[in-house]
Amino acid sequence: MKIITIAHQKGGVGKTTLALNLGYCLQNSVRVAILDSDPQGSISGLGELVGLKGIDLLPIDEIANAGTNYDVAIIDTPPYLSNKLPEFFQLSDFVLVPTKAGVLDVMAIKATIALLKQAQTKRPNLKAAIVLNMIQHRTSLTDDIKQLLEQYEMPILNTMISQRVSYARSPITGGVFETDDDKAQQEIFNLTKEILEYL
Repeated sequence: MKIITIAHQKGGVGKTTLALNLGYCLQNSVRVAILDSDPQGSISGLGELVGLKGIDLLPIDEIANAGTNYDVAIIDTPPYLSNKLPEFFQLSDFVLVPTKAGVLDVMAIKATIALLKQAQTKRPNLKAAIVLNMIQHRTSLTDDIKQLLEQYEMPILNTMISQRVSYARSPITGGVFETDDDKAQQEIFNLTKEILEYL
């Protein structure tokens, strides 16, 4: 089983939305589980409210036994610098760090990157990358932010996820693949493809 963790200590950067849409993208080819480690229980609450179509939701403490039933597990982490992050990183094969294209977001990512680099010294095979999320196009700010992110010496994915209504609605629609937003679907497909290349 491959474990993908989505981590950033700042709330509001779209971790849960990315976790869901990655899961929906993968579900047709592999067995997927999402593990909600966020005490706010965003995914757990969503599962109870509208259900997760084709994706199983597991308590985080069941991750050790998940390998017999699943090919991929996606861990959604809390919106703060949890002391559990190093533990999740040690379990993971890949860590995705989403960030908005803002200077404060780039500053906020620093602590998560530091924990990731510590984990990589213990597990050199642990892969990780940054993805720019909730991007407003037609602005030079995105290029400026990319340059700032380079100081962290962490790969930045080519795929960028745009700010779209379909992403905001995707928790209740069963992901962007249940909408007619072809551009959003292509973004998630490209993101998934890039992550799988690391695995």
